[in-house]
Amino acid sequence: MYPVRGFAPLLVAVSLALASPLEGQSASAAAWQPTPAPLLKNALRGVTAAQARYYVANRTYAASAERLDFKPETGVRIEILGASANGWQAKATYQGQPGLSCVIFTGSLGGAEAPRTDGDHEMAGEEGVPLCDRMRE
Repeated sequence: MYPVRGFAPLLVAVSLALASPLEGQSASAAAWQPTPAPLLKNALRGVTAAQARYYVANRTYAASAERLDFKPETGVRIEILGASANGWQAKATYQGQPGLSCVIFTGSLGGAEAPRTDGDHEMAGEEGVPLCDRMRE
């Protein structure tokens, strides 16, 4: 038999270790899920890209999520809070975290202030950057 060289044995060992919980590790720790904030932020980034495509085709931003070529993950709801030719605002919520949200905006809506999150009532401060409430696991 020939000696095994290279990274293959290491990769196999790491793959096996990651595939199953460590001895003594509880099933709940192995099944840990992050808060939905990263999921909501990713959805809002998808809305940003969809709004950019919509603007190129229509010279205005979409006033409803249904007009966008974007489908969020299961459990995520997108709401366009306002839209015009100069900007748009949106909110993302997750069914498992009622009363909490993430918001984003691009451009301006006739002097309207930036959107606020539902739970912490924080105002989005940087254009194109999602802002979320503190969310629990």
